Amino acid sequence: MNTLEKPFRNWFRTGLFSLAIVALFGSLMRYKIAFDFPYFDQKNLLHAHSHFAFGGWLTHMLYTSLAWCMNGLLPAEKQRRYHLLIALNLLFSFGMLCAFTVQGYGPVSILFSTLTIVVAIAFFGVYASDARRFAPGQAFTRWARMGLFLNVFSAAGPLFLAYMMATRSIDMQRYLGSVYYYLHFQYSGWFFFASMSLLVFYLPQKNDLFRSAYRVFSVTVFISFFLSILWAHLPVWLVVITSLAAIAQLLAWLRLLGAFAGDLRAMPGRLPARWISWFLYGAVLSMTLKFVLQTVSAIPHLSQLVFGFRPIVIAYLHLVLLGVYSLFLVGWLFVRGVLTLNKTARSGSFIFLAGVVLNETLLAVQGFASFAYVPIPYIHEALLLVALLLLAGAALLAWSAVSPSATSSATSSAA
Repeated sequence: MNTLEKPFRNWFRTGLFSLAIVALFGSLMRYKIAFDFPYFDQKNLLHAHSHFAFGGWLTHMLYTSLAWCMNGLLPAEKQRRYHLLIALNLLFSFGMLCAFTVQGYGPVSILFSTLTIVVAIAFFGVYASDARRFAPGQAFTRWARMGLFLNVFSAAGPLFLAYMMATRSIDMQRYLGSVYYYLHFQYSGWFFFASMSLLVFYLPQKNDLFRSAYRVFSVTVFISFFLSILWAHLPVWLVVITSLAAIAQLLAWLRLLGAFAGDLRAMPGRLPARWISWFLYGAVLSMTLKFVLQTVSAIPHLSQLVFGFRPIVIAYLHLVLLGVYSLFLVGWLFVRGVLTLNKTARSGSFIFLAGVVLNETLLAVQGFASFAYVPIPYIHEALLLVALLLLAGAALLAWSAVSPSATSSATSSAA
């Protein structure tokens, strides 16, 4: 295991603090839905919440994790560039958080959003160069390079949105297409490939299996984008190819699960605490459900029926953001010794995990009820309580990383 140096420890701590901010904004939006709170615009809060969740939480943690994996292979002067880029991304992400909260899509928020794209381009260029020069035989860099490329590739979505906003030439289909383009290449591109890179780094002995999976996902990730825009009346031949890509991804994922069945069963006994496996099992289960839903959505009429309901879309997005990547990253932090097994971290973990499960359950119930146009009594109040649960769990995790007992425990475990 790489030694967790102080700069990386501080970046991980900041990332957990960012998770608490994401949960805070989620709670504020839920409060505005359930009760009257006139001081913020809901749409502005939504933009701030989503952009910061992507930039200040997931992208920040993945940048930090990928740089940490590369750390032992690089000379000191090369390492400093990653810390600079991580700092800039975090600075611009906080800029987006404030600007979107105040003005929504406006000159300042678009500026900070564009600057995060500049950082993404720079991070990809630096990482790709270092991977070729200093780590040419490291299998995890293949997944990381692809993920970082897709992070840049996804930027065409928000850039086109900014163009439409600036020129006041908004076409609804192009607007939705740009949003789904960005979400797809973030959720199924950047976040997925970067997370898989961390798995390959942790399990280098499984490289042959990961290599075949990489070939499937690196090709189909571009084709499967069209699953997000089946409502755009695509030609039949493209719908068929898109459906085959979705099936190929599901089969590749199930093949990985089958090959890792023994490792998954034995995982609890290999971890610092057995309950950490709940986060990793939760992430695996959520990802499996994500691929199943993605394959089902290849049926155009069913896709229009299901994803035409906003609660279903929100449930799906939270399934991936919270159920897959947030659970995976919290589990990863425990496995790699970033989060230690102190009482605060354990309590925060249980509360956060419960919040994720309850949040997804309530969103699913709300979504299915919307099919029959059946209102669920007190659903908004219940979702607010769950949002506060997520906030409490995230805050405890962040506090556990900076409390004196956590610091001393982490130092001894990393030594």
